[in-house]
Formats: sequence, structure tokens, C-alpha cells
Amino acid sequence: MDRISGLPRPILHDILARLPDKDSARTSILSKAWRETWFTFPILSICSPQFLRSQDIALESCRSKTDKLIEYVGIRLLRLRDRGLAIKEFKLMMNYVDHKYMSHHFDLWMKMAIESGCQVLQLHLPGDHYVATEYSQDRFYDLPLSVTESKSLTKLGLIGEIRVNQSFHTHSIKLYSLRKLSLCNLLFTHEGIIDHLISHCPVIEDLTVNNCGVYNPLSIGNPQVLRIIHVKSLFLHGLQKLKKVWVRGIQEIYIDAPNIEFFQYSANHPDASFKLNVDTLTNLTRLCLWNLKIIDGGDEYFLELFSKLPFLESLELCHCYLPERINIISAQLKVFKLYDCSNLKEVNIDAPNLLSLDYHGEDKPVLSFVRSSNQLQASVFTTVDYSHFYSLRDFIRNIPEKILASLSLFVIRPMRDDPYIMPALEVSCTPPSIKHLVLTAFSIPNNESLYVPLMNCVLSSCFPETISIRYFGPHAFIEFFYEMLMGSKKGECHCSSGNTKCWWHALKIVNISCSFMSNENSDLKAMLNASPKSFHANVITFSLEYYQPINVPN
Repeated sequence: MDRISGLPRPILHDILARLPDKDSARTSILSKAWRETWFTFPILSICSPQFLRSQDIALESCRSKTDKLIEYVGIRLLRLRDRGLAIKEFKLMMNYVDHKYMSHHFDLWMKMAIESGCQVLQLHLPGDHYVATEYSQDRFYDLPLSVTESKSLTKLGLIGEIRVNQSFHTHSIKLYSLRKLSLCNLLFTHEGIIDHLISHCPVIEDLTVNNCGVYNPLSIGNPQVLRIIHVKSLFLHGLQKLKKVWVRGIQEIYIDAPNIEFFQYSANHPDASFKLNVDTLTNLTRLCLWNLKIIDGGDEYFLELFSKLPFLESLELCHCYLPERINIISAQLKVFKLYDCSNLKEVNIDAPNLLSLDYHGEDKPVLSFVRSSNQLQASVFTTVDYSHFYSLRDFIRNIPEKILASLSLFVIRPMRDDPYIMPALEVSCTPPSIKHLVLTAFSIPNNESLYVPLMNCVLSSCFPETISIRYFGPHAFIEFFYEMLMGSKKGECHCSSGNTKCWWHALKIVNISCSFMSNENSDLKAMLNASPKSFHANVITFSLEYYQPINVPN
């Protein structure tokens, strides 16, 4: 018996809500009961790629397929309205359609959803919208005023080629229940509209403003052509409920919202000037800064930052241009991330409660720890070529061994396949032990003479408990790596004294596993034959156990 079909309709609707949109739609063909469940489902997610493909645009059948899409959406909405059923969520993602042709239908569909008491409204009109580019006015869909008159909306997402006209600047906004607002790649005809819209959402908690623009008609040429520039400034005042903010592509941010807990800001590019006041963010716990040029503030910038943000627990600096030296001094900081920040040569950390340090980048600055927690774990991702292993080893040794949890290396192929360009690393003291080493190699040459120096340099830099290889290419390197670890190929010792063990003498036991096979008894050849084409799923892991290392005094 089909007992599921007999469940109460609210439970069946809950099942559909947990399925991907495509799978939930397919349930309508299972039975009459499921078809009725689908047509009364209060979550409408309309995605045009289910009806159209990019290659359909140039075909005569494109308009007929678009008409079928219009008919389908109309039937779904009318059934719900005629039965007096609410629409809880309405999502439109429209690719490959003529916005001008569809605008009347978009207006009607959103009006019906809003009048039904819709709580979640998302309109996504993807396009190649880039600021400082010329466009035709017909390209954009004009957002209707009715969207801002919904007292029931709790979440509103507007993305893509959508224009918000001058009439919104003076219109009465009634988004009294809105808690989450996302404005991405929109076009505003006046810069003040965005402030007016946000300021009239009194209970908003989560705000995203991403790469929005304003325009002026070109003074010369076709008056139907637009030139778009970034919105210059954003004012966030009087929003007492606001807790999470992500802003990208706006030069000046003025904030008076003291309850913000998470703030992420990204400039257009590292050379862009920016104004960002954090004086009122006294309750901020997480701060993410992207693409900023902070060098003008010098080292004092971060000292002042932490003095203004007494509860800051997480700081992320990504693709920023920083001073050569920064001091991170905070008793509250628990998470610190440095991703691809340039110009940096020295980082001094005095954070006794820091639990996590993530460093990504090609440069290898000196990391020093004045005070650190016994629970601190550091993860490092860096790029190396065959000539960088000396600097890598020095970089690793600057990090206390007890905190270096994982090291990820992206190995770059040398300019020429010459084994002598990689010097042997003599082991004057036992390399530091780490928990995990992740080795990524896209272009290791098919040259066995280069495998030995590469392997020696990697394992002369650290003693990992596990080595995970993410490898996309020939299997020869992995096979050689395994044979060297197992001792079936002769290695080369680089011990400088009898009291210090290199990896060749220190290694005791090797076990192998992979991410794509559950059989623990499989050998390497079976694993390689079964390895998937997907790079992220193609991981082979070696678990290593060493003899008790013996260190000599420095």
C-alpha cells in the first residue's frame, strides 16, 4: 500500500519543500493524490531553464516555449487563488527570455503572490550586467511599486537586470515585516532610492547590497543607451534590528546600527578608495574585509580597529593590500583568516584566546605568536615550485609545532624538467610534525627523475601524520610516491648527523585509503582504476607513523 500518499496534506507539502525543485515537480506524475498535492503546494519555484535552453533563443520555437511557460505559471497561480490558498514562497529565475515581452506577466504574477500573503519573494533575472558599460534601456525589467507594498513579506531577493525607478524615491514603503533583503546587480535611476528603501524596513535583520549601479543617459549618441556607474554611498541609520550586513562595490559606508554582529565589506578592487566607519559597531563579533588597500593606515589601523570593536571574535582579511607588518592584539579574537593579502612580511599575534588561524597565499610572512591558546590550530595553504622549499621550511618553523594542524601545498611544475634545479634539503634537525598535509599537483611532469627531489623536499619540510593527494593527471607520480613510502624504491638519505632522522629513516608504518572506495583491503592500483574524474572527489590518503624522532640542539 502507498501509505505516504494518505498522509495529511501539510505533511506532504513539507516533504515537497525538502526536495530539490525539479524532484518535487516530478511527484505530480506519481498519482492523482500527488498531483493534487503539487497543485496546492504553496511554494512556487519557476526556473525558465526547465522550459528553455540557451540555444533556443535563436530558434523560431523560442516564443512558443515562452508562451507555454507563461501558461503553466498562470494555471498554478489561478488554482491557488481560486481555492483561497496562500502562496508562502514565490521564486522566479528567468534566463533566456525577453524581459520586455515578459514584463506584463512578471507584474501580474508578483501582484497575485503579494495579494495572497506571500512571505518570500525572489526575482532573479541573470544577465551580463557590468558597471561602467553601455546598455539599452529595453534590457532591464522595471520593478513594480506593488512589491514594496507587501506587509507580509519577510524575505525579498532581487538579482540581475532589474531597474528601480525614480518613483520609488518618494513612494510609501510598507515592508513592515521584512527581515532579509538582498539587492544584487540592480540598476537604480537615483542614488537616494536605495537608502529610502532600506530605511523603511524597520525590522530588517539581514542585508545584502552587491554591485548595484546608477545611470545617466549619454549626452552624445543614442538616448536609449545607458552608462552605468557604481552606487557611491550607502547610509544605514536607525536600523535597530539589523544584525548581518554584506556590502560590495560601494565606496562609502555610513553606519549607525549598533546591533550589527556580522559585517562583510568588499571594494571593487584593491586600488579603490573607501570610507568605512565602524565606530558604532560596538556589538560586532565577525568582520570580513575584501579588496581593501589598508597600507595608508599603517600598523595603527588594526590597533585602532580592535580598540573600537571590543567583542570582535572573528577577523577575515581577503585580497587586501596590507602594511609590511601588522600587529593583531586582542583578548577576544578566536578566528583569524588571511587570504591572499599582498605586501605582508610580518604578522605578530597576541591573542590568548585564538582558536583558529587560516593562512592562504603565495607569500610566506613571518608569523610570530606572543601569546596563544593551547587549543589553537593553524591551517596553511600556499603555492610552491621546486625552488621554494627552503623558504617553505623556514616559514613552517616559524609556526609553533603544537598549533600547525594542516598544510596544503599547490605544487607548480618547474619551467624546465631539470632535476638539478631543486637542491637537496639536509636535515639539521627533525622537521616539525603536523597532522595533515594536502598535496595538490595539476601538472607534475611525467619524469621520474623529478619525483625523488620533490618527495624529499616535501618530507624534509615537515613530518605529516597523513598525506592527502588531490591529483588530476597521470597516475605515475602517485604510484611512485607510494612505492617510495613503502620502501620498494630506493630513497636517498639527507641526514646531517646520526642523531637526527630524515623522513627516510623516521618512517615506520604506511597505510593507504581513498575518498571514493569503502573497501579497506583495496590496493593502490584498484584505487587508481576506480578514481573518479571529478577533481574534488579524487583524493588518496596515506597515513604515516614514525619512529620516535630524535632532535639535536640548535
